[in-house]
Amino acid sequence: MGIEVEICVNSESNEVVQQSVSAAYRGGASRVELCSAMHLDGLTPPREHVEVAREAFQDRPGLLVMIRPRAGDFSYSSQEIDKMLEQIEIAAKCGADGVVFGVLQEDDHAVDYPNLKLLVHKARELNLKTSFHRAFDATPNSSDALDSLIDTGVDRVLTSGIPWNKKGTALEGIDTIRKLVKQAQNRIEIVIGGGVAPANAKMIVNELPGDAVISLHAYSSVLEEGSTSEKLVSDLVHQT
Repeated sequence: MGIEVEICVNSESNEVVQQSVSAAYRGGASRVELCSAMHLDGLTPPREHVEVAREAFQDRPGLLVMIRPRAGDFSYSSQEIDKMLEQIEIAAKCGADGVVFGVLQEDDHAVDYPNLKLLVHKARELNLKTSFHRAFDATPNSSDALDSLIDTGVDRVLTSGIPWNKKGTALEGIDTIRKLVKQAQNRIEIVIGGGVAPANAKMIVNELPGDAVISLHAYSSVLEEGSTSEKLVSDLVHQT
């Protein structure tokens, strides 16, 4: 089927980044999402780790950098938004191809449209692709949220189809994902994450229309002794 696979890499150190990103590259991943502090659901990685990742992913145009200045919720002050804009610039200077972020309103957790527009505009100025991360799953109305992302010109959205902080895999959220794919009408790429693994990838894909613009996102399922496994990445790629 040739559906693209995106691998999340936890940037613990230069060595881990080099090993994991190289393994993802050799395993055939189309994209790598570089994050620090995955125990906090991912924060902006240090500049030097982005530079190491760029070298390790060679000339493949799929290096994505998480832009999240702190742990906790996804509602940010104007100072934090300024910090995120700076981090987007740094990612571009280090050779990233895209950035990953998510911003929600503090009161109702709907998409923070004004700040999202600022972030998307900055990324576009720097020729970076944009992904909205799983803050999307923390919104109360996924249909309205998807419309906001499409209106703003976001390229991709990561979702498990399951509410944020609720246990379950994307396979269990497949009904919601199917509705989002139908609503998207190929205007935004749906990146499916949350328990995606070589063992269930084909089942997930088979539940969706054959012409859907989707990709798969994996993290823990392709880890071996704390590092990304080339074999497990390859197994996942070959399931699609």
